[in-house]
Amino acid sequence: MVQIKTPSASMLLASLTAMGAAIGCSAATVTNSLLLAEVANQLSIPASTWSANGTHTAKGYTSKSAETAYVEGLKQDCDNINLNKKLATDFRSDVLGAGVIGFFYKCEKISDDTNKYWFTISAGNKAQIDQLCDQDTTYPIVYDQQHNTWFIDEPFDCTRRTNPTDFF
Repeated sequence: MVQIKTPSASMLLASLTAMGAAIGCSAATVTNSLLLAEVANQLSIPASTWSANGTHTAKGYTSKSAETAYVEGLKQDCDNINLNKKLATDFRSDVLGAGVIGFFYKCEKISDDTNKYWFTISAGNKAQIDQLCDQDTTYPIVYDQQHNTWFIDEPFDCTRRTNPTDFF
């Protein structure tokens, strides 16, 4: 059974304002939104969060050897994100550690083997956001079962960062 933690209003505001802005909501709307409150509740977003948003690219392949681009898998991933958006709990925990939440809300094909993604990522630990935004961070290849695609995430271009006190 999953234990649900009740988020505070400040946690919701800090954690979801960036997400709300990405989908066109104001801070006032976020704090009054049952949907966004439930998302924060279900994901157990910590009371103090650091966030970053921006863009990044990822290459998609047919196998772990990363020799052949998988055009169809990349297209499916883009279509899925553009249609449904994507919340990823424990995003890249293999590199960043546990507790990082990724929200991907736009995708664009930029070449046969590469997609560009727009993101907002939140973590309870500032060091995780620092590592995410560090251009020297490398990400090992990972398998996406949904799209039968092996992905290599390239560095994240963080255009904006916030800390828990930015909204108060």
